[in-house]
Amino acid sequence: MSINPDKFKSVIEKILKNKDVLIFLGICGLLILVVSTTFTTSPKQVVKEDDQSQQEEKYEEVVEKKLEKILKEIDPTKNVSVMITFDDCYEYVVATETRKNIRSEKQDENKTSTEEEVDSKVVLVQQGNESKPFIIKKIYPKVRGVAIVSEGARDKKVYIGLIKAATAVLGITPDKVEVFVK
Repeated sequence: MSINPDKFKSVIEKILKNKDVLIFLGICGLLILVVSTTFTTSPKQVVKEDDQSQQEEKYEEVVEKKLEKILKEIDPTKNVSVMITFDDCYEYVVATETRKNIRSEKQDENKTSTEEEVDSKVVLVQQGNESKPFIIKKIYPKVRGVAIVSEGARDKKVYIGLIKAATAVLGITPDKVEVFVK
């Protein structure tokens, strides 16, 4: 099938003369551009899950050990065990590079149309032959609750001291702390 150049030229001229069709084609082009930038695939973030979960477990263990050490200072028997439950997600704040492009076009004496295009990309860091997102901040999960088992908790002063210490160290309310007697 061959296209007649004269026929093609006349169709293009008709389209260019008809403003409605031209505006429609312009809007379609803009929509295609917006949709294609919106639904592009983000760079693959390579995260070694084993390393990540080990780091998270270490954090939780360290917090428990530190709290247990402090609570043993309060309990005269020094016989204290601690378990802390955390919300199950860590949050990472990654660096992004954002570019704004603002276009203004005067349509009439009184009307001006403005288009704003925002392009945001995750900043990647090359580590060996892997690209990883540049992490600005790691937000640790919040403490959901604490269980303390103590031999000295029979004494009211020790019992209250354990609760106060746990709430102060972890920044939680007393209703999230349970103390049990061994």
